[in-house]
Amino acid sequence: MRTIISEGFGRIIILSFDRGEKLLEGIREKLKQLGVKNAVLVSAIGTFQKARFHRIITTDTKPRDEVIEVDGPMELAAVDGVVADGEPHFHMVFQDMNRAYAAHLEEGSVVCYLAEIVLAEIKGVELTRARNEHGIALLQKRQ
Repeated sequence: MRTIISEGFGRIIILSFDRGEKLLEGIREKLKQLGVKNAVLVSAIGTFQKARFHRIITTDTKPRDEVIEVDGPMELAAVDGVVADGEPHFHMVFQDMNRAYAAHLEEGSVVCYLAEIVLAEIKGVELTRARNEHGIALLQKRQ
């Protein structure tokens, strides 16, 4: 286990997305504009007209996953994640009219009516992700 300790929080960033905007792409762009390198996702609500995500499909040592795209009305129920070195890594739970999904948010997810994302900037530590021998991108403190 890795333990990373920061000095606390900096700015609170509240992003409000409108119909037709791409969620992950918009978050990345705003983080870059604001110079936010490290943050934690505090809250997220919204609706999708299209969701794109990937999920694991094996428990082998080296992970394999699949990318899934779902069209139609969906509610965003929960999202958790971390921004490390400017790159968001968010896992989401959403549901369409028939089932719920839980997976890693990917580019191409399109807001239906609105989405509201709240991020808290992490101060006093530089985070990054580095792949281990199995290809897993592990969170760690930048040396």
